[in-house]
Amino acid sequence: MSQLVPQLGVKMSPADAKAYINAVNQKVIQRWKERVTNGLFMSQFLEGKLPMSAIKLFFKNWGNFTVEINTLVSVSYHKHIGFFKRHPDLMGPLGMKIADEFIHPKPPGHVLVMLQTAEALGLTRDEILREPMLPECRAILDFKRQLMWEGTVAEWWFSMMTEEPIGHWSALWFRTLTQKYGFTKPQAVYFSTHEEADLKEHDDGVMGHGSFNKLVMQRILEDGYADCREGYNLEYCALAAVDLYGLMHRAAAELAT
Repeated sequence: MSQLVPQLGVKMSPADAKAYINAVNQKVIQRWKERVTNGLFMSQFLEGKLPMSAIKLFFKNWGNFTVEINTLVSVSYHKHIGFFKRHPDLMGPLGMKIADEFIHPKPPGHVLVMLQTAEALGLTRDEILREPMLPECRAILDFKRQLMWEGTVAEWWFSMMTEEPIGHWSALWFRTLTQKYGFTKPQAVYFSTHEEADLKEHDDGVMGHGSFNKLVMQRILEDGYADCREGYNLEYCALAAVDLYGLMHRAAAELAT
């Protein structure tokens, strides 16, 4: 009998693993629509009615978040090396994914395009890199950090299911900034870069980040390695991450002056 619900030590077939991942992914996409796209911040932003003060407050915190979350992704190579040794064919794509964040378009990578868009918003480097984040915006980062250092391989990688909706979210940001807020394409480059990185093969064969994450999750389930601590499960890790991204948006909408 096929195993449709992941259990530690029970290996799933590739078909069942894909089916489970697709089911959770659909829940993530729906949750993102409810908690982020249809939330107060994005609803007003997509209409071109969100005050620039709220946009700046959000990106001030988002920029800081992106720097730290990229370092956590790089840590996954070290922290989860036992898993990747069992799947050496994934080591190349993982290395390319990590390198993509740090060397494209040139070192230190995506930090450069983030700071380019921050400058267009009137934010300084010190505001982005050195000032404290709002607690509501730091919550997603600390959740991810906790999963990396205290959680399991499965918990971390299922929390990364958000990279696909972030790719579509980035496309909305790019279109809205350029069409309704008067930004040029170079000024909104952070968002066009992340739409490509998260959703598409790019730069001579770098796998779209969302597709790579799903491949890792599939191997985890095929290994029977769906280990979760009490109080956690794979779906929870994916959906809680969405909720915390929603919290970040809500805080910017509510706290901007």
